Amino acid sequence: MLNISTVRFIWTFLVGFIVTSQLNWGMAEFVLNDWAMPRFDGFMRTVESGGGDPINIARMALGFMGPLFVVALLQAMLTNPQGWAARAVFLGVLVSLGAFYGTYTFISGWGDVNWWPLMVTATCDMVTIVAGALLIGYLQSGLKRKPGR
Repeated sequence: MLNISTVRFIWTFLVGFIVTSQLNWGMAEFVLNDWAMPRFDGFMRTVESGGGDPINIARMALGFMGPLFVVALLQAMLTNPQGWAARAVFLGVLVSLGAFYGTYTFISGWGDVNWWPLMVTATCDMVTIVAGALLIGYLQSGLKRKPGR
């Protein structure tokens, strides 16, 4: 059912995941942590409360891997929208709507967590997923540069 080889799917996903997870970490470290942490009213873990625990870091990485895997899989299976870039952006936004906006809205409604910083966090997560989807889409498409360009 894949439109590319299994080997190509695996290596493009792994490369995409490594780059995307680093982008996501950078977004959290340099943009979100200082702004969002105070607005979460104690909802977020800190290093002192186990946030730096390798198990918790692995959970975050695996949790972020899920939506990106769905995007990569759908990119490898679908032919529409036409063009790898349009497909990457479409799928990145579509999966992010459910994975991040939906989940974070649920967390806000279920728990006592401010909605606004969760939506900003969802937007940052979506931006990194779309960037990763573009990278994966480019790698899966097998585009080659012509000499002289």
